[in-house]
Amino acid sequence: MSESDADLKETVAPPPDDGSIKASVERLIASGRELAEAELHWAKLKAALIADGLRKWLALATLALIFLVMGVVILIGSTIIALAPYVGWLWASLIIAGVSILAAVGFALAARRTFIRLLEGKGP
Repeated sequence: MSESDADLKETVAPPPDDGSIKASVERLIASGRELAEAELHWAKLKAALIADGLRKWLALATLALIFLVMGVVILIGSTIIALAPYVGWLWASLIIAGVSILAAVGFALAARRTFIRLLEGKGP
């Protein structure tokens, strides 16, 4: 038996309505407690569903990033191989490495600019 089943079986039924204020208050408290327990159970279920979705998203995003990096590495290697007959292996490697570093610096500066704008509240 799960914890939630045990919680549901432990709920105490409110006393019968005999018309007194005490009985009405006790029924109100019992109803409020039951509602709070149901709300807590719903929040736990919702958090579990969100966590499951995030776990799946993280796995898929990680795989996508791995394949993206593999693709970029293959593209760089292919470009070096294609350029080598014209300028030699060393110069082809240096040219492609330089272009890659310049692209990385350009993207880093653009990311920095965007981050600073976000901190200043100007939007992206």
